[in-house]
Amino acid sequence: MWSACLFRALFFLAHSIYTVFEYIHGAVDSVINALVAVCHEVLSPTEKNKQLQRELEKVNKTPVHLTVLLGHEEPSLKDLANLVLWCLATRISFISFYDYKGTLKKKEEEFRYEVDKKKSKADHVIWHSSLHSTYKNGFIGKKIHVKVLTEEDSKNSVASLTREISLGKDREFGIESVSHSLRKQFEFPDPDLGLVCGKTFSLYSYPPWQVRVTEFFTVKSVRSITFSSFVEDLVRYSNCDQRLGK
Repeated sequence: MWSACLFRALFFLAHSIYTVFEYIHGAVDSVINALVAVCHEVLSPTEKNKQLQRELEKVNKTPVHLTVLLGHEEPSLKDLANLVLWCLATRISFISFYDYKGTLKKKEEEFRYEVDKKKSKADHVIWHSSLHSTYKNGFIGKKIHVKVLTEEDSKNSVASLTREISLGKDREFGIESVSHSLRKQFEFPDPDLGLVCGKTFSLYSYPPWQVRVTEFFTVKSVRSITFSSFVEDLVRYSNCDQRLGK
């Protein structure tokens, strides 16, 4: 009896200490990130460009497609817009945001506005999941493709393929043809790098056929990603040896 009570008391104490420590650690991280953002804002455009070039010198390989899994947190449009701009700066051609709850999808117009007001006029952002997708021929400058995904997109792609299989009497379906059809519906190439936001690692029903060779890193929150930490993740990715199933 006494041992059980003692165990519960020790467990409660340990849990309380951990909770307080986690809260303090999160608060300190938020303050540091805020200070870094403020310091960056006071830099002149020339100083910002020099800082950017110094950071990018650390990266020797960038992903073609970066995907961001938002997890349980509510989307921060400002921070997500920063990721789009940083991908433009590092020449990443595709970025997708997976929000299984569908909140970002509902705010996509606001998200687009947040990106447009921050990006350079010379940059071109192609929105694949927007009704107002735009393409420019003869475009000169940096270009990036952006897509917002939800859990429904994953389910709908499977349902669509199932209907295609059931109606295609003259066509034989194998593993390769099914995989090709799913990728075609996805539009983007398979993601090379994925950032999973949250305390625990979970794919939140992300289309599994797209992430067979994706390198995943976890981040506490999309709000905690700074340009320096973003570059650090790119450096980690560039040092990975992706064998592509070999």
